[in-house]
Amino acid sequence: MQNPAIAPVLPLVSVVIAAFNAEDSLDRAVQSALAQKLPVEVIIVDDASGDKTVAIAERLMEQDPRVRLVLSEANGGPSVARNLGIGAARGEWIAILDADDAFAPGRLVHLTALGDRHDADLVADNLFFYDWHAGAVVGTALSRTAEPIRHIRPAEFVRNAITGRSPFDFGQLKPIFRRRFLTTRCLRYPPQLRHGEDFAFIIDCLLADGRFILSAEPHYLFTQRQGSISDQGSGQSRTLLNLDAMRAHSLAMLDLPRVRDDRVLSRLLARRASAIRQQHSWNRVYPHLRARKPMALLEAMMTDWSNWPMLGRHLIRRWHHRAQMARIVQPERTSLSNSTLS
Repeated sequence: MQNPAIAPVLPLVSVVIAAFNAEDSLDRAVQSALAQKLPVEVIIVDDASGDKTVAIAERLMEQDPRVRLVLSEANGGPSVARNLGIGAARGEWIAILDADDAFAPGRLVHLTALGDRHDADLVADNLFFYDWHAGAVVGTALSRTAEPIRHIRPAEFVRNAITGRSPFDFGQLKPIFRRRFLTTRCLRYPPQLRHGEDFAFIIDCLLADGRFILSAEPHYLFTQRQGSISDQGSGQSRTLLNLDAMRAHSLAMLDLPRVRDDRVLSRLLARRASAIRQQHSWNRVYPHLRARKPMALLEAMMTDWSNWPMLGRHLIRRWHHRAQMARIVQPERTSLSNSTLS
């Protein structure tokens, strides 16, 4: 007599990975998600890659039935790819994982427990900064002595997402989202944004009265675009910088009734838009500073007065960064590098 068929266990968390030319990092990201100690599914959304990303995803599917592959017909960027993944998700929670990042062991257990305890719709944690070429954790985004659990409201979120000015941009946080909340509010990533889409999605959730909990414990390995130790570009990020689109999004939000009725939030969004404009100007100056071309630097600095305070903030951040790097304990960094996070 045959045993009756066992119904498949529905995932508690659907991990959505938007992948574009991610052949060097995809396996690491997927394995970190599969290693979580709760029921998961991993949805890889290939965004019309031109390398071996699809072949790697197909191999991972053969090795583990929890892995699924969704193919995008054309390259639409991270927002479009993530929306495809959200549409395919079956879990109670949806976790976004960038293809060049990784979860630390126990991350999803920690975040889902917090979400249930606080009846939250979004739950985020602190980030480990990871230098790809050094293969090492080089610090955290938020102080580990910060308030252990914080309830983040719209104004506080935007206040901590002033481009180029906030000590750490909260728009880079990677929350997990309660799927029921996204479905009932019809929330998706803005498809027109390829840069700054995380900020836009999170603020939309907050303006839809989403309850957002932030933990000071780090459980997400965030690959730095420029490594703190190696001083090399990761080579993994596929983000196309588009500060004009980010600024236009922040300005457009000023016309929303919910924003117009909140003077504090309006001022903060206007300040963010102004800061993005200044960052755009600074991005034209910085290459001359990095190349140590003083005359070209001075000429570029004179084109916009806002470059001078930007230079001051840059030098102060560099000083703080070097001081922080000098305090990093090598054994801690090495032990993390040699663990399953690598």
